[in-house]
Amino acid sequence: MNTPEFAGQPAIATPIDTRSAGILMLAAAVASIVFVALDPVVSADTSRTFLEGMVANAPMHRLVHAVELACVLSLAFGFTSLAARTGLRRPAVLGACIAYLVGCIAMVVAAVTDGFITGDVARYYLQAGHSVDAGREMIHLCYVVVQDFAAASWFFQSVGVLAMAFALLRERGLQRIVGALGLATGALPPIAIGATWPAMDTAVVVGILSAQMAWNVAAATLLLRRVAFLRPAGMMSHSPLAA
Repeated sequence: MNTPEFAGQPAIATPIDTRSAGILMLAAAVASIVFVALDPVVSADTSRTFLEGMVANAPMHRLVHAVELACVLSLAFGFTSLAARTGLRRPAVLGACIAYLVGCIAMVVAAVTDGFITGDVARYYLQAGHSVDAGREMIHLCYVVVQDFAAASWFFQSVGVLAMAFALLRERGLQRIVGALGLATGALPPIAIGATWPAMDTAVVVGILSAQMAWNVAAATLLLRRVAFLRPAGMMSHSPLAA
């Protein structure tokens, strides 16, 4: 890890505690998988029963996606903490952080649309004077939006993981191991999306989520370890950027 040089003052080794970020990231990695499995699915023959099923499942559907939104925020916090710990002055790390956060924003859009907007649309089209068939088509359109934003999220998050992995490969020990794992898990989602788009089935989605979980657990493991950073007692001198 590159450490800045300080002119005129001795460097002081101060431990940086990222364990809270690690705990959040680890909890989010597990909770996101568990709550995806708890998400209710509507199966119906007619448009009216389909919309009625959407409305009936809305409370649980919203709870699941509220937890998913919290998980996205926790993972963003964890990844940003890892980037800060690795060194945001390094272009590869800064780029990784930006790409990953863009992916998180896209996932927020997908989660809000799936968890909240679809239920509101179903309730609206069940009102008198509205076509339930049109309502079902609107729900399907929402699902297209969800799939597009989820795919964009997985792509940008993978770019972030790959960039971070390359940065970690320049380190030693566990960081290098996590970097190697990041190369594998980061490459899987774009390959899976490209090979199956636009018909991504459940197996593809589960594979992507499993790869992301493996990375999140590995990254959380790094964050749970205490490390000493060199901090200045005075002003910091200019030092060149390193990837």
